[in-house]
Amino acid sequence: MSLEPGIRRETSSSPLSSGRSSPAPRRRTDDGDIARRDPKYKRYTANIEKALVLFETHALQEWADYISFLGRLLKALQSYPTFPQIPQRVLVSKRLAQCLNSRLPSGVHQKTIEVYSYIFSLIGREGLANDLTIWTPGLMPVLSYASIIVKPHFLNLLETFYLPLGRKLRPALKSLILALLPGIDEEGGEYFDETFNLLESIRTAVGEDTYFWQCFLLATITSPARRQGALAFLSKKLPKLDNEEALTSALVSPEPGLLLRSFSTGLHDENLLVQRGFLDLLVQSLPLSSPILQKLASPSDLQFLITSAAGVVLRRDMSLNRRLWVWFLGPEFQDQQSPNVHFRTDYFHKYGLHELVEGLQHMVDSNRLEPLERARPARICLSLMDRWEIGGAVVPDLFLPIVRSIKAYQKASASPEHYQEVMRSGAMFFDGVESHLIWGVIHESIASAITGSNDTGGDQMEKLDLVGFILRTFNVREEEMVVVHAPLVVLSLLVMLRALAHKGASELLSKGFGLVESLLELIPQRAFHASKDGDDISSVNGRAILPSIDKFYSRQSIKSSAPVPFSAGVIGKLLVREMSDVVREAITSRQDDSGIRYKLMVQFLKKVPGIADWDDIPLIKAIVEVLSAENIAFNTLQGSTQVIASLCGNGYLDKRSTDNLVFPIVKQLWTFLSPDTPKYHVEAVKSLWSLQDVLNDRRVEAAISTFMTNKEIRGVYETRSAESGRKFSVLWAHSIVHTNYEMILTRPLFLFLDSLVEEGTELHIFARGWLQNLQTTAKLFNLFTLKLLSFQFLRDPGMRDTNGNPNHRHKYTPDDDLDVCSYYLQTLSNVLRYSTEAAIASIAKEKVNATNESAARQLKNYGLDEEPIVQDALVKLLIAAIDGEGQDPRNLHTVSKLHRTALSVLHQILLSPAAESLATLQLENILIARLISLLSSPDTYVQVSLLDVLFAALKLSLLRPGSPLNNARRPSLEPGPKSTRLSLSLGDAERPNPTPQPIPPAHLVKCLIGGFSSPSSRPVLDSWVSFLAECLPLLSQVIFQILIPLVECVIEQIRKNFDILKSLYTDGVTSLTASSEYTLMSLLNGLEQILATAHDKLMTEEVKNPNPKTPNEGTGFFGNMVSGVFTQEIPQARNATANNRLTVLLCFQDTVRICYNIWSWGDNENNSALDSSSLGSFGYTSMKLRARSRRILEHMFAAETLECLETLIQLWVGLGKTDTSRADSVFKLVNVLDGSRPKFTVPALFNAIYSRTNPSALEPFRKSTLTAEINDLDIVVFLVQYALSLEDDAMDEIWTDCMAFLKDVLANPFPHRQSLPSLLHFISILGEKVDNTNFGEQKKMRKELGDLFLRLLTAVFTVRPISTNAIEPITPVEGGLGGDGKGDLAHAKPGDNLIDILALVVPQLRKVLLEQERVLAAASTISTSLIGPMFRSKTFPHNVSSGLLNLLYQLTRISNSQKVWKKDLSDAFNDPRFFSFSIPLVKKHWVPLLRQWILGDRDRLTDLLQRITPPTTAGVLFGVGATSARIEADRKTQLNLRRIACLIFAADADNFVVNLKEIEDSIVELLNATSVSSPSSATRADVYLVLRALILRMSPIHLNSFWPLINTELQSALSSLLPEEDSDYTEFSLLQACKLLDTLLVIAPDEFQLSEWLFITDTIEAVYRPPNWYPTALTDQVASFSTSTATGTTTTSSTSALSTAGVASQQVQNRDVPELAVNLGTTKCPWLFHESVRSLERAAMATASVSTGSTPNLPVIDGQIMQQILRPFFRNLSLYAYESTYSMGVPDVAACEDMFLADLFEDVGSLGGMSSTVS
Repeated sequence: MSLEPGIRRETSSSPLSSGRSSPAPRRRTDDGDIARRDPKYKRYTANIEKALVLFETHALQEWADYISFLGRLLKALQSYPTFPQIPQRVLVSKRLAQCLNSRLPSGVHQKTIEVYSYIFSLIGREGLANDLTIWTPGLMPVLSYASIIVKPHFLNLLETFYLPLGRKLRPALKSLILALLPGIDEEGGEYFDETFNLLESIRTAVGEDTYFWQCFLLATITSPARRQGALAFLSKKLPKLDNEEALTSALVSPEPGLLLRSFSTGLHDENLLVQRGFLDLLVQSLPLSSPILQKLASPSDLQFLITSAAGVVLRRDMSLNRRLWVWFLGPEFQDQQSPNVHFRTDYFHKYGLHELVEGLQHMVDSNRLEPLERARPARICLSLMDRWEIGGAVVPDLFLPIVRSIKAYQKASASPEHYQEVMRSGAMFFDGVESHLIWGVIHESIASAITGSNDTGGDQMEKLDLVGFILRTFNVREEEMVVVHAPLVVLSLLVMLRALAHKGASELLSKGFGLVESLLELIPQRAFHASKDGDDISSVNGRAILPSIDKFYSRQSIKSSAPVPFSAGVIGKLLVREMSDVVREAITSRQDDSGIRYKLMVQFLKKVPGIADWDDIPLIKAIVEVLSAENIAFNTLQGSTQVIASLCGNGYLDKRSTDNLVFPIVKQLWTFLSPDTPKYHVEAVKSLWSLQDVLNDRRVEAAISTFMTNKEIRGVYETRSAESGRKFSVLWAHSIVHTNYEMILTRPLFLFLDSLVEEGTELHIFARGWLQNLQTTAKLFNLFTLKLLSFQFLRDPGMRDTNGNPNHRHKYTPDDDLDVCSYYLQTLSNVLRYSTEAAIASIAKEKVNATNESAARQLKNYGLDEEPIVQDALVKLLIAAIDGEGQDPRNLHTVSKLHRTALSVLHQILLSPAAESLATLQLENILIARLISLLSSPDTYVQVSLLDVLFAALKLSLLRPGSPLNNARRPSLEPGPKSTRLSLSLGDAERPNPTPQPIPPAHLVKCLIGGFSSPSSRPVLDSWVSFLAECLPLLSQVIFQILIPLVECVIEQIRKNFDILKSLYTDGVTSLTASSEYTLMSLLNGLEQILATAHDKLMTEEVKNPNPKTPNEGTGFFGNMVSGVFTQEIPQARNATANNRLTVLLCFQDTVRICYNIWSWGDNENNSALDSSSLGSFGYTSMKLRARSRRILEHMFAAETLECLETLIQLWVGLGKTDTSRADSVFKLVNVLDGSRPKFTVPALFNAIYSRTNPSALEPFRKSTLTAEINDLDIVVFLVQYALSLEDDAMDEIWTDCMAFLKDVLANPFPHRQSLPSLLHFISILGEKVDNTNFGEQKKMRKELGDLFLRLLTAVFTVRPISTNAIEPITPVEGGLGGDGKGDLAHAKPGDNLIDILALVVPQLRKVLLEQERVLAAASTISTSLIGPMFRSKTFPHNVSSGLLNLLYQLTRISNSQKVWKKDLSDAFNDPRFFSFSIPLVKKHWVPLLRQWILGDRDRLTDLLQRITPPTTAGVLFGVGATSARIEADRKTQLNLRRIACLIFAADADNFVVNLKEIEDSIVELLNATSVSSPSSATRADVYLVLRALILRMSPIHLNSFWPLINTELQSALSSLLPEEDSDYTEFSLLQACKLLDTLLVIAPDEFQLSEWLFITDTIEAVYRPPNWYPTALTDQVASFSTSTATGTTTTSSTSALSTAGVASQQVQNRDVPELAVNLGTTKCPWLFHESVRSLERAAMATASVSTGSTPNLPVIDGQIMQQILRPFFRNLSLYAYESTYSMGVPDVAACEDMFLADLFEDVGSLGGMSSTVS
């Protein structure tokens, strides 16, 4: 009977009342005819119905009520014993099944079995056979939980009534076996024998041993819980299968694979006793040599069995391992004459080795991503090595594949932790393998890769990479490995590489030599110790080396532990001999990989002790020949140098024998020191010093001096090239760091400085520029001082009289070397003449460095301190030179020369010259014109002379009245310091106003631009920069008029040269144009000089005219009014000053951009395109350029912090759209600038924001000119990221400014409305960083920050309404923010997206607000102002993005915040549109949210259950609007059912166990609905969704009371498709019922397996059907009926099916549906979740002609869903289920969950057109 709506009786939730209800039966019976014929049968039926009513009226609360019910039912059944039929037998069977609930006491069970016994005796054997599907399911689970009292009654019932059925038990045979197995799982238990005998009797009764065994094996495979009982039965009944007769055994017919799979599942069982039992069975009944395994079983099946058996070693249990060894190695025969060990080893090799290796290889090749599965082969092999007969045969074949798998997993692993877990297992396996075997495999792999022998088809480079991986990753540093095996492998590898070199495989050669290098690093020197015999290698033929090593590493030698083929000393000599041959061949054939060969040769020479009898003549001869060649490659040169140095240093070569080598080596290295080709500067100088350190004499210096002078043409100085000087400058730059630098540099230095007297030559010009750009001159002057100290006549004359004359004046003699002294003094004079003032000033600070004891003694003898100041020492020496006088008239000229040079030096130190007499000649105009005409001339160095004369002429022209530069004359004619620092001095403020608007000298400006632009001026660019620096003070009055052209010109040249320099260091790019860092440095110097002069002039003007108005000021309403009224009152000078500022700032912007590009070049971490051979030079060059560009930026930031910062922000915004890595480097730059400390940068950022939002709040000098194209939001986002990059301790510096800024914003938030969300982010960062410092312990300060945050949060929602900032486009889930709650502030740039910002801020609320009440207040504001309106919006759910749900999830993670968000989440969940969300969004966000909700509100499910009203027909059937009311009730019920299913699915496993009773009651009531009730049967599809959710989230043990309910409903649904059956089912509800069945078959709970045979054919008959077979399973019956119907009629709709593994008896009929193959070891997937099926389902739903608000009610048999989806499903389901079981697949629970979500959130059949007003 049905209950009235709204009436729900409170019932107990105790186990006694569980399972008392079930839906009314819907299967038709054959009682009608009897009832019409006999009135007694009507009374009989009425009695039974009255008894059944007790179950429906909620009267069964205690177990005694069940006893009473069963008694009444038995009495009703006994009332008319003459009738062999049972009225309402389906319902009676279900009630009896529910009375057998495991939670009911044994008394109820016993009484139920008594009723069963009476019914079976009443209906008889035929009746039971016909109704086997009705009465059997309820009985099957009993024995698994029956008490001792119940067991005999149950067994007697089966023996009495079921056993006589005989062959009619075939359909239920597997179920019966599963039902009886729990009774024999304990051999000593009660009723073991009775149960065992009954099972054996059933086997006999069925009459077909083959069928019984196949069902038994299937039961063993599918039910782990009953495997212990199956093992007991097999232990007693499994026959011996070790002979040929086994091939005809019933166990292997018709399918031998089931036998092997049953054993495999037993070996995989988690119970150790089960594993041990199955191993015993293998040993006793199914040995490895059995014909079944060797002849009948397929190789894949045997492989699977052997691999499964091998897997037991992972249990590390000796009892299992002992049995496994016996099975693998066979029995032991004590009486056999031959050694038993050989027999057992041969036995394993013959019967199991190949399959075990193949199985493990297949396991390795499966590439599983789970760490435990990935490491499984390695762990198995490690355990197999406990038995050498097995491990020794298996490991050699699997060692390399396992290592290869581990290597591949390094990239494929989901996380580094997973890889480390696999790596640990791999390392243990590696350590367990013998060294001989490991290196044998390595040797074999190398040989296979290089020589092609034993090639397995793998890629050659991949094999060498694998060997490299082994050397890098595993422990290969054991003593035996590094002393014995590594040298042998290196030797064999060298021999193979020599042979390979003739084939031209350059890439393989390079990889091979790299491997040699890695191996050589492992080998210690002791590995090559010489023996007492002398280690003669003359008898060792090179061709015999490789065969000897191959033999040593052969499998046979590994087993027999063969001796090493060569002694340690012999190996060392052979290595040196082979390596020298390799190098010699590379030299003679000019190989590209010669560099690595040289490097290896050097390492070999270091490792192997000096060999006295080694013949080095061929190698030396080859090196000499290659050094004599032209255009030698640098790698060859560098390698030759290193080899020669190593030969000398390690005793192979006498130093005297190097005379013919030093000169050619130095000659070739000298050619690579040209500044135009800086690629190998560092490397070439290193090579020189490596040779010098070994020789320790002056031969290298002599060679360099020779090369500096051998090409000079005396007498024609104009043609003397500067190339030697430029090369020396490179040598000096990279050699000055050496302590003994004078050993190489002294003589070349003076030769270089000699050019200073040769004016007009190229070398002179370069030397002068070199001196002026020398970074430090301390060592230069130190060399001069030490040279002068070598002259005895320059000693201190001693005491002086009062006039300063010495008491004893030194008299020069002919023995005094005055000419040499004059030479040094003249050279020093030239140096001082051309040195900068800073260099000259440095001699007053630097001290003389005595490089040796002799120099120290000289200092003492000359009356100097131990470390005198250079200037003091020079002055004293100069005075001594001047004091001396000559005696011999013949040397007066020499003495005079000495004096003149000494005086010249002293004069340069003390004074500076001046000239004024040439002012009237007006030479400047002539020189400018001539210089412009020479810009295109190839004679570059003539420009320098002209520049010097030109500047002198320009300076003189200042003295001439009326000259163009006369008005710009500075107070002093002397040029200012040549320092590159910006001058911000305001000392010129008192100067009188200049003449307005002077005209710039056009010719001079044109000359400057042409000079910087001309390519011919590159070698003398330093002179141009110096000339510019000297001219700028003369052009100060017209600087703003010429600034932009000059700056544009210089920056363009910087950009071009920088691009050329970058391409020079790029691998594979050849630049046709030469450039160097010196050119860039010169251009940068000139650029800084221009900007410094312009900014200095600007500061002077602004002091004279304070508060200039910017060009952009006054553009608003008030500004326009002021400009209109007071235009005449604004001085013109202010406009001019503002325009001048704009000009300077535009140039500043361009300079900041180019300097940033230069700085970021060296900072680029992803510079993979660099040429690896010149990394040292690249590092040196980029370091210099970075330092210079950074210094310019520091000066600019000090001068104009705000404008420079805005330019960087504009750069950052632009780079963020194209190159994120470079954009991040902007913050690195800002943080390393000295002038950009946070206390200066943060206020500047605030000023930049104010300048765009509220400029009137700023003082004029703090306003920005707004020249940067950025808005306030860009600046605030930059501020956020900058704050993230700061150290926590920096908060102390910026705190006051930040607080003041935030308070100002809150005072007037409207102008800042776009950036308010980002300011929230900024405050959260402040709170997080302050929380990490002691500075943040001040409570008052932290409270102030919290107040500002709350006020700003309120302002965000006040100033920015929800309609303008929160409705964002739905973000793709994959790109959305994660829900980990960590608030990853360091990696997100949300910008203006309020939701994403709040998601980052919420996790930091505790650090910002401190107090829980304030945290909850902030959370409430967010929920009330943002989340609530979004969820209640008309556009819901389309306006809900991943970010919003992430924000809500972060709110749920705040402790005690349920009241804040619970209502919003509840509103969203109860909205009918909730189920329109996308599946990815649900899985990633909604499921965690609902789980949080459930944890805080456990009554939510109860509330939903109470909303469901029981079906009723009262007041609806004939009322007005009955259809509308019923549809409305259906919709409400469907929504609530979906909500229930969704909550169950989102909760943790078994979370709603306490609610199962209520859920069951509601389901039972709804399943009683009919098509005319309210709610109607249209809700049945949603009931199935609830059942699927329960199956996915509840343990099967908790669903005991549901199984009768599920079985009944599935039977009723499927039976409705049979002929002559009434149906309340629509296509959609049937489809959902099939999905429920599909899910059950995949998950396969043990309880459901007992009833599985009702729905599918779960035995071997699914594939091998006997003759005249008629299906018992409902799906097969429906398929047969559907097939016959389709055959007899013509239909226009296409049919479809999914075939399974090629064993389906019917073909796929729809070409749109691909095959669903089932392979061994794959996962078990639901059939109906295949994508093609889902597509057909959507198409069928879309094309169904259903009016809005109704549900599909099509003829089921002819419907599109039935034709295209369900008919193929029924036809293939049994076969598909069998194949899934046979494949040993793991249930794909994830696929079942995805199918459930797809139906819950995508179905359009039952909820289409649902009104949004339903709640």
